[in-house]
Amino acid sequence: MRNVMSGQNSNNDILIFVMRHGEAEQPIRDDRSRRLTHAGQQQCVEASAWLANQYCPSKKIDLTLVSPYKRALQSSEIMLQTLSSAKVEENDDIVPNGSASLVNDYVAARIHSAINTTNPISNMLIVSHMPFVSYLVDALCDSYTTSLFSTASIAVIKYSPKTDKGILLHHYQSV
Repeated sequence: MRNVMSGQNSNNDILIFVMRHGEAEQPIRDDRSRRLTHAGQQQCVEASAWLANQYCPSKKIDLTLVSPYKRALQSSEIMLQTLSSAKVEENDDIVPNGSASLVNDYVAARIHSAINTTNPISNMLIVSHMPFVSYLVDALCDSYTTSLFSTASIAVIKYSPKTDKGILLHHYQSV
């Protein structure tokens, strides 16, 4: 009897959701400690409902990467009240001045390490900051448009593990 692993193979595209945190309070304290405003919390509620309705009908995320900054952590917590995530990781590289190239490589490595396993990655949520989110979308899609993200906005990327490149499918802009 042959033992066959279930899960994803290298032909399956992955949806990557790159999100900027919700509206944050003014920088009275250090940048890492800034919290979401009430409006920022509401933006995240609306963004999570949009994501669930448009791209996650199962309401499941396989992997969530989140910046350790307070406003990003709060944003991901609100998103995960509507969506569930199999794994949530704080990542020190997805901060405002992080290296998009480094994170692009990390995302590719995480996706490839999950191929042909029992825990494949079919979608991923990344919650971070401007300008990093713009640079990351460019790195993932091998483009140089440097999209602007309003707070709680989400870029939806269809990512191919075969080519390690993505295509921007949609850019939800929060109000």
